This record gives sequence, C-alpha cells and structure tokens, in this order.
Amino acid sequence: MAPNATSQETLAVETADECFSGGPLPLGDESIRVEDKIYSAKTLADLHPGGPLFVKSFAGRDASQAFLSYHRRQFPHSRVKEALEKVDPNVKVDPHAQDDFLELCERVDKVLPRMQSFAPWSYYLKASFIMGVTLSLEFYMHYTGNYRWYISALCGWFFALIGLNIQHDANHGALSRRPWVNRFWGLSQNWIGGSTISWIHQHVVQHHIHTNDIKLDPDIEGRFVVRLNPRKPVLKWHFLQHIYFFFLILGFGFSVIISSFTTMLEGINYTPVSKMLTLQRYFELGWSVLFFIRWVVVPLYQVPSIFTFLHCAPVLMVAGWYLSFFFTLSHNFDGVTQLDNTEPSKSLLYNQVITSSNVAGEFLCFLNGGLNYQIEHHLFPRIHHGHYPKIAPVVKDFCQEKGIPYQHFPTLTSNAWACAKHLFEMGSQEVPKSAKHLVTS
Repeated sequence: MAPNATSQETLAVETADECFSGGPLPLGDESIRVEDKIYSAKTLADLHPGGPLFVKSFAGRDASQAFLSYHRRQFPHSRVKEALEKVDPNVKVDPHAQDDFLELCERVDKVLPRMQSFAPWSYYLKASFIMGVTLSLEFYMHYTGNYRWYISALCGWFFALIGLNIQHDANHGALSRRPWVNRFWGLSQNWIGGSTISWIHQHVVQHHIHTNDIKLDPDIEGRFVVRLNPRKPVLKWHFLQHIYFFFLILGFGFSVIISSFTTMLEGINYTPVSKMLTLQRYFELGWSVLFFIRWVVVPLYQVPSIFTFLHCAPVLMVAGWYLSFFFTLSHNFDGVTQLDNTEPSKSLLYNQVITSSNVAGEFLCFLNGGLNYQIEHHLFPRIHHGHYPKIAPVVKDFCQEKGIPYQHFPTLTSNAWACAKHLFEMGSQEVPKSAKHLVTS
C-alpha cells in the first residue's frame, strides 16, 4: 500500500531537504516534473486518457507547459496522487503565472469547446484522398517501372501534404480523443520516410516547448551552412544565405531521412530521447529500412541505372523543400523574437506569440494543414487545424488587448520577403536588427 498523499508529500520534502538544495531536484529517467511536483512517468502514462506515448516522451523532463497547452487547463494534481514521487521544495510556483493564457483559453472555449476541437468527419475524406493518391502514384511507379522525375515530384508534393495535413495533427493528438486513431494516422510520418518517435522528440518535446530559444530549440541550430542562431559565429559565406537557403532546402528531405534513422539508432537528437521509448525506437528503425527498400532497392532492381535514382530523388527534394519552406517562414522573419531562456517560461502565451507568425488565410490553411496559423497552433497544438480560422480572431483580439505583438502576414510573398531579410541580417550582422532578443532566464 502506498502512503496517503499528505504523508507522501511530507516525506518527499524531508528527503529533498536532506539530499539537495540550491536548484530544482534532478529527474530520473522514468520521472516527470509538473510544476513543483515530480511524478512517476510510468504511472502517469498508465493513467493518461490520451495514451502513454506523450507522457513517456517527456520522461526525465518538465512537462508543465506541455500539459497546459495541450489540455487548456491546470494540471489535476489531486487526481493523480498515486503517481506522485516527491515534491520539490526548491521550485517556487507562481499560481498566477499563466493567468493570461488561461483567460484566453476561456474565450476560445466559448467559440470552440474542448471536446469539439478535434477533426470533423469531413477531414477524414481529405486525409483518405491524400493518402490514396500518394499510394497510387507510388504503386504505379513500382509496378510499371516507369520512374519519371515529374511523377516522383508529384508524389513528393503529396508526401509533403501528408506531413502537413495528416501526421502533424495526428502526432500532436489533435485528430481524435481516441489515442489509437492518432497513433494510426501518425504512422504516416514513417511512411514518408520520417520517424514518429524522432519527430515527437524533436518537434513536440523540444521545439514546441522552447520555441526560438537560442540554447534549447533544435530548429534554429542551422548547422554551419546556415546561420539561424545568434550564438553561432558569422562565417564568410553566410552573407549570401538569404539567396542560397531557398535552394539548399532541396536537400532537407534527405536530411530528415538520415537524421530519423540515426536518432532512432543512437537515441539522441540534439538531446537524448526518453529512455522509456527504447523499444519503440527499434520499431521505428524497421520503418526506415522499409523506406530504403521502397525507394532504393525496388527501383534499382526494376531499372538498374543511376538515372533511376535521379528520377526518384524528386520525391524527397520536393517534399523536403515544401515542408522546410513553410516551417522556416513561421519562425524566421523580420521582427521575430529569439529567446535566451534556460528555465521554463513564465508566460506561455507571450513567448509563443512573439516567436511565431501567421500568413494568408483559410485556403492555405486547408492546403497546408493549418501551419500558416502558426501562432494558434503553438498556443493550442491539440486543436485540429480546421478550427484555426475560427479561433484566430479571438487570439488576435486578446493579444491586442494585452499589448502582445501578433504578426500576421497578408500574403505568402510578404512573409517570404520578411524571412529573406531576416536571413540576410542574420548572415551579415553579429546581432541582427531583424530579430529582438529577450532574456527571460
């Protein structure tokens, strides 16, 4: 029998005082922090109605902001007492730190109740059409041996649509309240060459929680070819990055395939993958092997020629370019804020809004899975993209009331120009004027 909640919390405080002081208590590989409380990730995973995957993905980490943004309410500590391991006396919780976000949630709830924020039935027609066309194009090429660059380019565009419209919502848990539905459709990420586990680790666990954080967000690392991070040195070729970047991302698809495989093999992508997902990593490696067989072994067996590979390459070139282009625009633009924050943010609402931007409207939302409403997506990642045009005016009005900069580009051209300006200044100035730097730690 576990001790009651009161004695358990008292014991945890006494133990913590004896063994640690001066900072947050370190977390074990199977523990998870929510505010000042440390829980068993395994027990929480068993209790979580949305399925165990997300909880296990955050094992060894702080999931306070993740819960808040996904569930639009405070964490129910009183309902999960059986999972409590200890209370961290070194963490001081401000009960009003997220009042602005919770107030926004109340307004959004009035136009979109939580249980109505998942995908409507019509979405599954769209998703089935995208998947059907993709599978048909691939089957046609493999069955007939007719590998032509224009067919594989079209297939690559549909790969990108899968990434934007299907796997993205599914692996955010935004399609359905039933976890198996999200898991099933989320595997489409593996079909297009990526890895569900690697994507959740890189995108959900790191990027969404630490958006544009110059120390913690892997999406603005940029490597040495492109400078997206002001902590990186300006190299002599960077002054042309605003031009060559838009050609360089033709290789993004190949990079994703390789990084997905190495992440699952080595268990690290910028930071270590949760050790509670070790078995899932081996499962993901099988998908990588299958992709290699589908797009390298089978084509070369059918038509053994270097030209076969060249005709197949547009699958990844088009998919990678399309995905990278739209993701880059949303967090790299003239006037964006880049954070220097080594601790969890005190304002989820403020930090997510000032590090993201929107572009265009409902048509692009339908085509690209709502990723053009990046502000609403980062605030409410578990809301299906079809609802973003409905809640965007509410979010914009609220931000204007609170004096929070809300950036919406009217056209794709204006957004791309703002991105190019940011890339130019990032590549030519140690401290670019195109980005504001807010120290919040």
